[in-house]
Amino acid sequence: MEHGLRLQIGPASLRKLLDSVDLPAGALETPRAYVPQAHAIAFLGAVARHVGSSNALFALGEYASVKSYGLFGEFVTETKTFGAAMAVTRDLMAFHVSNDRLCLRHEGKDFRVDYHAALQNIHQYEHYAPLALAVMLSIAEPYFGRRYRRSVTLNLPKPQNTADFEDFFGCDVRFNQPELSVVFDQAAATATRRLRAARVVTLGDVARDAFGAAPRRLVPAVEALVRADIENATKIDDIARRLDMSERTLRRRLDDSGTHFRDLVRRTRVDFARELLMQTDLDVTEIAQRVGYSHPSHLDRAFRELTGISPAGLRSAACNKVAGNG
Repeated sequence: MEHGLRLQIGPASLRKLLDSVDLPAGALETPRAYVPQAHAIAFLGAVARHVGSSNALFALGEYASVKSYGLFGEFVTETKTFGAAMAVTRDLMAFHVSNDRLCLRHEGKDFRVDYHAALQNIHQYEHYAPLALAVMLSIAEPYFGRRYRRSVTLNLPKPQNTADFEDFFGCDVRFNQPELSVVFDQAAATATRRLRAARVVTLGDVARDAFGAAPRRLVPAVEALVRADIENATKIDDIARRLDMSERTLRRRLDDSGTHFRDLVRRTRVDFARELLMQTDLDVTEIAQRVGYSHPSHLDRAFRELTGISPAGLRSAACNKVAGNG
């Protein structure tokens, strides 16, 4: 949403608005920044007043997207179905919103997503509520776009002009309701992603993105760079250049740390493969390609050497444990 804010009000005015609600200038620059929800709601109200809009939705709604939540946004939208994406969002909301929660319900021909906002009685909540639903609706984009929407319900007083809300959401909008909700046709729950995700994001990636600061020590920094481009991470000169040092210096400093670059790359690939085996249903051939191996046999050999078990063996053991057989 930061891009939309800069377009709407400019960087100088943005800094002033952030300061007016006691938020630091860099509060919107990373999904890792902690922003108290009450301050965020006050900020949205300030934005609406600044641009002369009756609701922040009409100033920022087109920019409200789960993509602005970093790797969390990628993770929830790479599941096979929209229903699964919403279930993952429900389960992981605490990564970004401490006390809000989702409830998913199947009612007759409807698939209903209820959003409970913890601060729904706070001043200027009317700017937060519709934007929260706009973010929820952005999760549907890779699966079916704007199809299957039946209605949106808002726990807000009915405004004089409801047409602007209906134009934005593209469906019937009801006010004075007990919860924020989006009601879809039941078919939405099983709608599949239209295009394959460009890359696979794991829960470990989400946790590191949400909580982990940039690595300060050399080996973790190199591991992070290898992981970021793992399919092509075999050239030490590229890594050295990104760390602003020569290849010779990087090799020497890794040697001093008791680590060889080739071993580090192999370990990072195997660690990522382990996450994909445990957290996705990708087959071993595709996982091998995703972590940078040209053939699954190469992954199998590296995996056995570092873990003592084959990739298929790990997945089988995990499945048996989940089933209660291990």
